[in-house]
Amino acid sequence: MNDRIAQKTAIVTGANGFVGHHLVRLLLKYEYKIYAIIRNEKEDISNICALENVEIIYCDMEEVNHLPEKIKDRNIEYVYHLAWAGSSGDQRMNYELQLKNALWTCRLIEVLSLMNVKRMIVSGSVTQLMYRDYLTEDNIKPEMVTCYAIGKISTEYLCKCLCTKYNIDLCWAYISNFYGADDPTNNFINFLVKNYKSGIVPTLTPADQLADFAYVTDIAKGLMYACEKGKSNTSYYIGYGNPRPLKEFIRAVRDIVNPQIESGIGKKNFNGMNVDFSKIDVEKLARDTGYRADISFEEIYFKGKVKKRKG
Repeated sequence: MNDRIAQKTAIVTGANGFVGHHLVRLLLKYEYKIYAIIRNEKEDISNICALENVEIIYCDMEEVNHLPEKIKDRNIEYVYHLAWAGSSGDQRMNYELQLKNALWTCRLIEVLSLMNVKRMIVSGSVTQLMYRDYLTEDNIKPEMVTCYAIGKISTEYLCKCLCTKYNIDLCWAYISNFYGADDPTNNFINFLVKNYKSGIVPTLTPADQLADFAYVTDIAKGLMYACEKGKSNTSYYIGYGNPRPLKEFIRAVRDIVNPQIESGIGKKNFNGMNVDFSKIDVEKLARDTGYRADISFEEIYFKGKVKKRKG
């Protein structure tokens, strides 16, 4: 009898993105065959193109109906849907684009039903949880950037309806703030590092609100655990799981990059929204799947080296 475990198969959309390529590399360690969905041939795929057991599939989400023609495999076990246009910067205010993301995700689910896929995870954001209760209140004045959160919220509920209709097990991921040595974006951690390295004191709020930062490889691990082991039609928070005042993270970055410089904390008033961690079950993923993040914020060497949590 052949005791070799059958190779797992997965589709990963947005596979060349920051989280996407880390997820691809993690799945390969577990002997996956991966169909990496890339928007078009103009995309930079240097971070995944040389990897074995990865087949590059060019398919813009706007043309997702053609996916069954491009992938003939009908034994795909998992789909990791990370692709989302306009996830940062001013594009978060583009309501038409955010609505299109919702439509494309719904069409993806319909296509997956034709391909006999039975399990998927969709990448959401902790930003959804920041605005979800606020948006139900009267006399509010949400800024246009809230369109991104609304797009994600709407897509989550639509996905649950469609996956129920097509008998697809769905997990939704509320991804926390994340970071990593090769992150090309101007996220908050990169913003701090850039300023402190340049000797610039950033203009920051008192930063008393709670925050949770997870290293990108832990985000990838959480996505894999949730997709493989999570409960159907269930939403999971994926982060490090130890929310603390934001100012502690800021000072940790400052102390590593340029301990002589002023942190900049308290130089401006805070008028934005906070994540209410008292309403987030940060332990649900651990209870259901056994997931635990490996890398704490303090264990980072900002030149790309990390140490894993002991024990």
